[in-house]
Amino acid sequence: MPMTSITSTSDSADQRRFHRVDFGGKAYLNCGEGEREVDLVDLSLHGLLLMMPEAAVLSHQEPCIVRVPLAEDLSIEMRARVVHREGRHVGMECETLDIESAQHLRRLVELNLGNEDLLHRDLAALFATRE
Repeated sequence: MPMTSITSTSDSADQRRFHRVDFGGKAYLNCGEGEREVDLVDLSLHGLLLMMPEAAVLSHQEPCIVRVPLAEDLSIEMRARVVHREGRHVGMECETLDIESAQHLRRLVELNLGNEDLLHRDLAALFATRE
C-alpha cells in the first residue's frame, strides 16, 4: 500500500474543511474514452487530486469514474466530476460511491488522521454539503 500523510484544505465553494490524505499511488480514470492510469496525489472524503501524464484536456464539471486500487482485489471506486484543472493537476469532487468503497475511504482517512474527532468533523462537513 502507498505511503500516506495528512494535509488539510478548504473547499473554496463552501469553505468547509476536509483533511486530505497524501497518497503516492496510482489511480485509474475513465471519462468515457476508456480507463487511463494517472497518479493519485491526495484524497479526502470529499474528493481527490490527480496528476495526469500530460496536460489535462478534461472539461470543467466533466463526469468521470475514478478507481483507486488499495490491494490486489480491493479498491475504491467513485463517480466524480472535474472541479478544477491546473496544468497536469486535476481536482475531482466525489459525487457518488458504493457502500463498500465508502467504507474503505472512510477507514483510509480515519487511519491516516489518527484522530476520531477530525474524522467526525469531516463526516459532518460532508453531510452538510449534500443537503
